[in-house]
Amino acid sequence: MNSLLIVGGSDAGISAALRARELDHSVDITVVVADNFPNFSICGLPFYLSGEVSDWQSLAHRTISEIAAEGIRLLLNHTARAVDPTNKIVTIDDPEGKSLKLRYDRLIIATGAAPIAPPIRGLDLQGVYFLRTMADSFAVYRHLESADTKSVVILGNGYIGMEMADALTRRNLNVTVVGRSATILKTVDVELGHMVEDELHRHGVKVATGVAVEEICQNGRRLVVLGAKGFRTEADMVLVSAGVLPSTNLARSAGIGLGYRGAIAVCRRMETNVSDIYSAGDCVETWHYLLKQSTYQPLGTIAHKQGRIAGENAVGGNREFAGSMGTQRCKDIRFGCGANWIERYRSGWCRISA
Repeated sequence: MNSLLIVGGSDAGISAALRARELDHSVDITVVVADNFPNFSICGLPFYLSGEVSDWQSLAHRTISEIAAEGIRLLLNHTARAVDPTNKIVTIDDPEGKSLKLRYDRLIIATGAAPIAPPIRGLDLQGVYFLRTMADSFAVYRHLESADTKSVVILGNGYIGMEMADALTRRNLNVTVVGRSATILKTVDVELGHMVEDELHRHGVKVATGVAVEEICQNGRRLVVLGAKGFRTEADMVLVSAGVLPSTNLARSAGIGLGYRGAIAVCRRMETNVSDIYSAGDCVETWHYLLKQSTYQPLGTIAHKQGRIAGENAVGGNREFAGSMGTQRCKDIRFGCGANWIERYRSGWCRISA
């Protein structure tokens, strides 16, 4: 094999490139990155926004120069548009919008996931933000630095919502968390969700559960969040955290099959149904070690492991992904019912580990 092309420069894509280089020093490796921030810790964004991480550049696992020093070619601010698997060509757009065609012997798709935009009117208003990319974090940071920002509404009461509630209270902002589910953190036991909600209240966070938000509108310079059953609250900023969906447009252009919840279907060698194309990370389904079936678990640790396996097998290896239990942790310094971490398992049980 002469060339390995990887689309996606986050955990899965860069770990795939580094593993392939570790095993094969002769292969030509190119990584197509949609922005200018390869191998950044997106999981660390709440800590940058809270002020705990003072320099956003420290969120990079490796710098651009460090990746390039491994003999890996980075095409930054390039967007992959389509795959021709018959001729093994990927069409990409460069920063000026010019179309380029890249040939490959093996291809790894690591396009990640995109935030869910819930059916709420007003998501495009100024002061309403999603948080998925470095660019998102810069926009949110600028808004938070404004002297006029005193209050924030977080739409979503999952793990990112909890981390952002912690981050924003550290800035002494008035925080309201609004969610559709009946309890905070719907993936854990109800009793634990109530404990976390009590802790939120104890730290001054307002909580509204079981609320379907319908519209965001403006009232002067303020944003008004309206929901079912007469729900209404105002804030200076709204942060939308409604989960993510796998980014699969590129895979579908190649005729690659989709699996659990519309994620890219892969075997445990991270192979797709199309010859010489692998996939890893938040765009793929994940084998669950306990349930013995595919699930969807868009987590950085899983993406890193899957990327290494895809990179190894793409250069001639024969390794399988062992599976995941879907473990997630919320950093707890203020919230967490007296524990250091909240740990939960998608297998249906949870525990608080001290």
